[in-house]
Amino acid sequence: MKYTIKGDLAKLNEHDGANRANKFVGAKLKKEMTDLVAWQLKGKPKIENPCELEFTWYYSGKHDFDNHRFSVKYVQDGMVKAGILKDDSQKYVLGYQGDHFQKVEKGKEKVVVEVYEYGKV
Repeated sequence: MKYTIKGDLAKLNEHDGANRANKFVGAKLKKEMTDLVAWQLKGKPKIENPCELEFTWYYSGKHDFDNHRFSVKYVQDGMVKAGILKDDSQKYVLGYQGDHFQKVEKGKEKVVVEVYEYGKV
């Protein structure tokens, strides 16, 4: 199963900067990013079994890949908030099959999450 989240999610440096500015600014950024993901995934098919996730990041900037990878936090929390994942604990997310990065034009940023489900919980 695949899910696509359109938009340019905050990177680690942005997240850290918001938290350094003020704890409320950091919390607001996290909520905005999580809500952006949840809003786009609302009503999509649910993941019923433990799974592994694979990410393809379509990015436009010059940030290091690990900076983009941090956005997994927003993606998983948004999937839980949208009701796609029951929980993002190790009971349900068994691990990651990897990351892929594809440079795109500004305004075409997105992340595609491919889900590999396994046996029942």
